[in-house]
Amino acid sequence: MKKFLGYLSVLILAAACIKNDLPLPVVKGGISSLDIEGAEDVDINQEEGIVKVLLGESVDPSSVRVRSVKYLNPGTSAEPEIVGVLDLSKPFDFTLKTYQEYPWTMVASQRIERHFSVMGQIGAESVDDVNRRVIAYVPSDFDLSDIVVTSLKLGPEDVTTYEPPMTEMKDFNEGIEVKVSYRGHSEKWMLYLEPTELIVFMDSVDPWTGCTWLKASGPVDADNGFRYRLKGEEEWIDCPDVEQDGGVFSVCIDSLAPLTSYECIAFSGEEETAVYEFTTEDALQLPNAGFECFSNAESPTYKSWYDPAAASAELKSKWWDSGNIGSTTVGSAYCIARPDGENKVEGSYSAELISRNVIIKFAAGNTFSGEFADLVGTQGGKINFGRPWSFRPRAVRIWLKYEGGLIDMIDSSPAGVTVKEGDPDFCSVWIALGDWDYRKYNGTPQCPVQVNTTDRSTFFDPDGESVIAYACFEAEGSSKEWADMPEIVSVTDDGWAQVEIPLDYKKVGRKPTHIIISLASSRYGDYFTGSSESRLWADDIVLIY
Repeated sequence: MKKFLGYLSVLILAAACIKNDLPLPVVKGGISSLDIEGAEDVDINQEEGIVKVLLGESVDPSSVRVRSVKYLNPGTSAEPEIVGVLDLSKPFDFTLKTYQEYPWTMVASQRIERHFSVMGQIGAESVDDVNRRVIAYVPSDFDLSDIVVTSLKLGPEDVTTYEPPMTEMKDFNEGIEVKVSYRGHSEKWMLYLEPTELIVFMDSVDPWTGCTWLKASGPVDADNGFRYRLKGEEEWIDCPDVEQDGGVFSVCIDSLAPLTSYECIAFSGEEETAVYEFTTEDALQLPNAGFECFSNAESPTYKSWYDPAAASAELKSKWWDSGNIGSTTVGSAYCIARPDGENKVEGSYSAELISRNVIIKFAAGNTFSGEFADLVGTQGGKINFGRPWSFRPRAVRIWLKYEGGLIDMIDSSPAGVTVKEGDPDFCSVWIALGDWDYRKYNGTPQCPVQVNTTDRSTFFDPDGESVIAYACFEAEGSSKEWADMPEIVSVTDDGWAQVEIPLDYKKVGRKPTHIIISLASSRYGDYFTGSSESRLWADDIVLIY
């Protein structure tokens, strides 16, 4: 027995001396999504480890409720805990822990709508948030000692008080200092009135291709409007449907010809601005919009939508791409986008997009403006979306033919969406115009927005700050049955549906730098979910200006 215990002691000592040289796996500590009560926008920067939260003005930054968090990788935890009520009145530092530790910071900002107006004001006020002063403009003959203030808001709605109160603000000869208080916080603001000789002035003239946006300033209670004419004509045309917001009024002049010069004026009563000249933009169309040009220049296993031997310069290089480079790595039989000479509307070919089960992953048939950037192992790919574009169409018209199957492949789905086997698959067409900075969105100068299909935080956000306009069309079943949908212009006997998708411009005054157009035979293809029976054909894409 003593001999056995001696052997056992030696073994224990020997085991204690064994060094574990196996390295711990590297698991990135990242955040996929955050649900924050009262947040207007949540920007998650994986590379820098920063979460930027834009709060609605009714939210108290010192008491922000984080309802839920989703991490990039299972087994991730946060210290301190980030679900619950946080004080975001200052940067909140925390650590994400996997096998390693990753420092993160959450910072909040708050956009507060501020305004100040007086009776008889001309145009819009100028708000200087940094120096905390507001300037409103009045006619040069105004009595600055007897002013009627008609509106004042310099802090969050319903919780802000002012000293002196608005009713006591009368003499503006030297400006008025106002103490603005909310949630235990106080600021000093200065309110000024600046006399001006101008009664009406043009703020902006923004010509598009088929329309032009005009904005001007004038007295709040006057007859304000616009007139325009073709350059060289004598007679002015009054603009209908002028919108007025305080002392600012605006209009969109429709039905203009592209690349044509016009003249316009703004008026307020009998007063008029100088004559402004503008020229509308070109009605440029997308290259290879009928998918007629293709070649094997990129690979012998599939066709690409360009041809270095083409006569036209715009067809010599790639503008459209697809996921073929990823799906065909296991064989040419798994091509998911190809020209089709049998199903077509105009010309000799259309684009056929085919959803498939590619051995270990589902792949939606797709084509898009941009370039396939790289594979991410066997789990997905990186796609750089977008092509340079500065024109502003009002809608997109496209011929589609769809045979949608029932979902038989499910990997995941968007947050809050439940997908079951046997649900109908949907095709998807979406268009976005924006001024994306490739350095922020990890793409290239030509194709600025990178989506990594293994990282949901990179998925395209139609409400992102760089999106100027967006439109989306989704439909299930057979295109032969789409006739009653509002976007449908017509449906042919063989199932081709002409679809017109209006663009919603979120920022009218900004000019885009790029356009993204994406077509897919399964709308949840980014989540590797859909039907292996779904087919979408596309032909003759036309921009409507």
